Amino acid sequence: MKNRRKFIAALATTVPFLATAATNTKKKQEVFKSCPSNVTGPMSDRFGQVIVTDQDKKKSWFYEELIHDKLVLVSFTSIRGEKHYPIIDNLVKVQDMLEDRLGKDVTMLTITTNPTKDSPEDLKKLADSKGAKWQFITGEPDDIRNLLLAFGIKGSISGLSWVGNEKTGRWMTKASRQHPLFIAEAVARLSTGKDHKPFLVDLRSV
Repeated sequence: MKNRRKFIAALATTVPFLATAATNTKKKQEVFKSCPSNVTGPMSDRFGQVIVTDQDKKKSWFYEELIHDKLVLVSFTSIRGEKHYPIIDNLVKVQDMLEDRLGKDVTMLTITTNPTKDSPEDLKKLADSKGAKWQFITGEPDDIRNLLLAFGIKGSISGLSWVGNEKTGRWMTKASRQHPLFIAEAVARLSTGKDHKPFLVDLRSV
């Protein structure tokens, strides 16, 4: 009986401590994420300080490390969404058209619309099964939802991909299931320097 009373007394002092510690940790995370970014760019104000995780469990600051000063193609899907509205097979064809530019001056990202269920392991299985060699992104559900809202994505399925050059601030959207040539062409048109092309092919001859 005495041991039980001691246990209850100890529990009564421990629980408030754990609750306070959890609250303090959350506050620290909120303060950390609200700190000014190290970098700025044309779209830097649109995205909050969000840490994301890819299919290989690599963590990155979304804007600073994945978007800033880059030419990007960003798409949106989920494990479940691929069963009802598949887009990855089409984007793999775009990947093949971009060839050796991927991972160098062009970055492809797919953000899950179901962060509560799509783990890095699940996204890796999806990417590997499709032959997709770009990053698949998940993270804390609230962070990913805020990220999706920044792109105007409100539902679990989105048919649009965003193509943007964060060096110049030029962005456009393309249907994710549009002919891959037109998506790759959007990347080429937003490129600068020797990689810029108003058209990849003469469409009149196609």
